[in-house]
Amino acid sequence: MGLLLPGPYTAANGNTYSVQHNAAKCRVSAGGKERRWVQIDAWVVGGTSGIGAQVVERLRARGLQPLAFSNDEKAGGHLRDRGLEFAYLDLGLSGEAVVERTETLLRQYDPPTYLFMSAGLTRQQAAVETSVAEWELLANVNLLGVVHVCNAVARSWRLTPADPWIRHCVIVGSVNAFRPLSSQGAYSVMKAGLHAYAKCLSNDLAEDQIRVNVIAPGAIWTPMNEALWLDDRDSIAKQKVLKSSLLGRWGEPQEIADVAVWLALDSPTFVSGTELVVDGGHLAQR
Repeated sequence: MGLLLPGPYTAANGNTYSVQHNAAKCRVSAGGKERRWVQIDAWVVGGTSGIGAQVVERLRARGLQPLAFSNDEKAGGHLRDRGLEFAYLDLGLSGEAVVERTETLLRQYDPPTYLFMSAGLTRQQAAVETSVAEWELLANVNLLGVVHVCNAVARSWRLTPADPWIRHCVIVGSVNAFRPLSSQGAYSVMKAGLHAYAKCLSNDLAEDQIRVNVIAPGAIWTPMNEALWLDDRDSIAKQKVLKSSLLGRWGEPQEIADVAVWLALDSPTFVSGTELVVDGGHLAQR
């Protein structure tokens, strides 16, 4: 169904729909036949690819209704075709634009119970070789955009009653925050900042009985990382990454998604304000 504004709506198939919103619940009627209310349980930013896409699948398997966000309209259309919810959000835009878009979504939906932040962007460049424009883009997508979305949702959580400790913000960081990768300098810097922000947010929201945690994945075979290794000339570097894990392999997106969903839905409430490393033994390796 996707994200619709109240009032008449004509779909691509020519059908006219009547749409009403009641915060997180959206009722749609078509041809006089009323469809169900849609309850959004979780927001998944970066939910059309890699780890985020796997989080969406696992939430759905658990019987929850996720709302996936990304700037990939084509992928979002595929989700809609499968009966999933999608909304456009581009973290690469200015902070003001990201905040405005997030606040618009919060007016159309109740604040979610669970917020997963899984969007990311990297470049295979040393920090000193990264242009000003690339620094700004990587900062927006990996750090500032995440901050703006989380802050907006956190403010709305404070205004909306909920059971204690049920609401949870899960942020996907990186082991690069602990051990910067020189070939991805700007990305490593932003992830380190993201980890620091998550700790600040966990302190800010503790009195509101809201949890915030970070997952720090190691080398995961996502479309983002796959794009870095398309050239066979990088085979030596690729093998170096494989050997950086005690398991001798890349991790899979679904392995991180399994941890993320467990963390949000099933972990003890005492797990809060922490960084959960899932790296195949990368940091432990001698």
